[in-house]
This record gives sequence, structure tokens and C-alpha cells, in this order.
Amino acid sequence: MVDGIFFVGHVSIDEIQNVNGFNIQPGGAALYAAVAARTLFEKVYLISVVGADYPFLTILDIFPRRYLKVSKMPSTRFSIKYNEMWEAKYLMAKYGSGLKISPSLIPIESLEPESIVHISPLPPTKVRRIVESIRERKPKTRISVNTWIGYIKGENKSILKEIASEVDFFILNDSEAKALTDTKSLSTALKLLKSKILVVTLGDLGAIISSEDGDIQMVPALRFPIERIIDTTGAGDTWCGSFLAAYKQTNDLMKAVTAASVISSIKCTGWGFSKLLNLRFKGVDNIIEYIIGLKEGGVQKKILDYLIKQS
Repeated sequence: MVDGIFFVGHVSIDEIQNVNGFNIQPGGAALYAAVAARTLFEKVYLISVVGADYPFLTILDIFPRRYLKVSKMPSTRFSIKYNEMWEAKYLMAKYGSGLKISPSLIPIESLEPESIVHISPLPPTKVRRIVESIRERKPKTRISVNTWIGYIKGENKSILKEIASEVDFFILNDSEAKALTDTKSLSTALKLLKSKILVVTLGDLGAIISSEDGDIQMVPALRFPIERIIDTTGAGDTWCGSFLAAYKQTNDLMKAVTAASVISSIKCTGWGFSKLLNLRFKGVDNIIEYIIGLKEGGVQKKILDYLIKQS
């Protein structure tokens, strides 16, 4: 039996263009979420399929390789261009080996009741099959689902609402929540969407948490002083991963949102997840100390305090 957080989804090769230039980097929603979770929690597992052509295999060595498969198909590739407002335009999406992600990859018999399985954005029909497979054999294992605006259309809307009602955490942003419920009002969307814990992220403002008992709370984001944004790719996935890691540690939704807002902000100060790879916090309280250090002007010293020493 394995307790921990399992992240299911794409690992990709990303071509990113933004106001700071052009970069080819490792990406994919599941990889961003898993790397973010590792800044707070040790037992993190990545479940995905990459192509034999994947050029960043050494990065995957930070995770147990038994849940990662290598396919003869080409790796998943995304090309994304951002404008000055950091709005993304997908120039190319080739899913390749990512199409091999399936319920059979989930180590269901190894899951414990306290484990969390997070399903990053995948086609809703596939997500539903994964959820059903876990619920059938391990009904107490907690499941988290994050979706993407590109999947919120046609019949997928009813499937996603069904999924939301079945899982423990359903995470999406405010635009996605309104699109999923066909409304222009976030308040109305919150009333229409049902989940054990519904999390609607609001960017710099924080998040709204709605529970199945009808309780709704707004959790403001803890402001992180960023001198310059370098790359916002994967910021939402980073938020999901750090949120789940913090919640698993503390069982406190407010602390989890605090951790998520800070770690996703740190991610945006470098290309890809480069700023997160060697960053470790002992817990959410450690993050608060980190922010206090920044406020007091000890930026360099405090950043170095939380980096893993390199041999």
C-alpha cells in the first residue's frame, strides 16, 4: 500500500513564446502539479506516458519511475504564445504518447484511503473512466479533478458536472466555472456546481471554496512580491499541486490556498518550473516565514534558506 499524492496527466515538450523571449522546456499539467507538490510533500508520484524522444528524461528521475511509461509514439507537444496581458494562444497541440494515458495506469490496489489521486486536464470521458475505476475498487481514496476551458463544450459539460459531484475536490477557475454552467454570474455558477469541495480560483484574488453542506468561503491570496513575471505557463497546475500537498499536510483549506498562491507566484518568476525544482518547505508555516523574510528585505538569504544544497 502506498500513501501519497498521485498526479495523472500529460508530460509534454513545450515551446513557449512571450514578452521575455522563446523557450523549449518540459511541461504538461501533471508534471507542473507534481513538481509543485514536492516543494511541500515528499511522497509524490507521477503517472503518465512519454515518448522515447522525450529530451528531459532526467527531470522525471525525481519521481519513482514505476508509474511512468515510455511509448514508441512521439511525445506530447504544445506550442503556446502569450500576449502582453499573459493571455495564452495555443499554436499547436500534438498529444502523441499522451493518448496512451488510461485507467489501467493507476495503481489502484496500492492506494490507501488517505491517498489523493489528482487527475490533471484530460478528455472528460477518460477522466470519468478513471474516477469510476478508482471509486469501484477504492471508494475511500480521495480524488481531485482539474479541467481546462478547451474541454468545456457540448456533451462534455454534463460529463464534467457529473464528475464534479463524484470527486472530493473539483478545481477550476472562475471563467471555467461560468462556462461549465452557462452563466455570466460566478455566484450562480457556485450554486449550480456540486462537489464535496469545489475550488474556484480567482488568480491574484485567491479562491472561493464551496463545500457540499452549502458553506462558501472566500480565501484571499497571500500577496507574493514579484519583481518580474518571466513565464506563466503551468501556473494553474502549480496551484493545484501545491494546494493538495498543503491540504494533505494540514487538512486546512485556508492554509492550502495560502501555500498555493505563494508557490504558483514563485513558479512565474522563472521559465517553466525551474524555480521550484530545488525549493523545499517543511510546511505551510515555513512559507509564512519565507514571505515575512521577503517583506523585511532579506530576499536572497531567505531564498537560499529553502533551496536544497547541491552536491
